[in-house]
Amino acid sequence: MEPIYGKNNKEELPLEYYLARYRAEDPNKMAERCRLSYVDSRFTITLMGDVFTISHPDFVIDGPRTPSNPERILFLRYLLDGRYAAPSGQYLTYREFPWGEVYLQQFTGRCIKRFAFSYGSKPELLKQVMAHLPAVPVQRGDVGYELTLMDGLTMQFILWLGDEEFPPNAQILFSDNFRYAFTAEDMANIGDITIGRMKAIASTL
Repeated sequence: MEPIYGKNNKEELPLEYYLARYRAEDPNKMAERCRLSYVDSRFTITLMGDVFTISHPDFVIDGPRTPSNPERILFLRYLLDGRYAAPSGQYLTYREFPWGEVYLQQFTGRCIKRFAFSYGSKPELLKQVMAHLPAVPVQRGDVGYELTLMDGLTMQFILWLGDEEFPPNAQILFSDNFRYAFTAEDMANIGDITIGRMKAIASTL
């Protein structure tokens, strides 16, 4: 599998390559494959509760906030290579997805440990952050939330709080239909994107 996002960060992605592919693709086929609205040369896509429109072929994005470069790349990855599939209701760990073992260490360090140590002693802050996202509590761990990434694609963030004897621990689960929408490397970067969005919200509280 060729690197998609570069060795260190998604901003290293050769964005122009994906934009060239996007401009050449049939927008109606992309909309049908991803089950997205495509009206007046614009896709409508929801990311963590925020509704964006994306023009074709020039890829101008409008929405309630300016998406980060990783979020822009995620839109491209989904439109170019992903497809919508209904979830079965089952949630899987990252390593259970195809190629998950290859990026497991990266995902564990950048996403699971980061989430655990950001909120392992701050459950009330996590509660406030999740109230600003399309997230609902779930009865898992000491604190758990289910977050909608895009329509039909949901994640569960599960936290075990730390104490004097044990450090905090966490798990991030994905609805099983992620395998049709994204690659394992995309999913590792989705962890970065979602936790980064949580951090941005926390900074405003």
